[in-house]
Amino acid sequence: MKRPLWSLIVFRTPKGWIGPKKTDNKPTEGTWRSHQVSLSDLRTKPDHLRLLEGWMKSYRPAELFNEAARLIAELRDRRWSQTQNPT
Repeated sequence: MKRPLWSLIVFRTPKGWIGPKKTDNKPTEGTWRSHQVSLSDLRTKPDHLRLLEGWMKSYRPAELFNEAARLIAELRDRRWSQTQNPT
């Protein structure tokens, strides 16, 4: 069987670049805090809950999943066809 050749992309980013930029008015991105649990005590810290919700919504889950929390058909079918016929 011939193995497909896959491209490789090297993407250098700052630490914590996809998370909240600041937590408790302290910088997170690019600092050691990006490796910590910066959003803790969600029940007692509404600001942390708001930051977490915004961060998770930034991934736009409503565009990726249906009401039953399943991957939308367009993406599911694309993923299936790519694994069956990689080119």
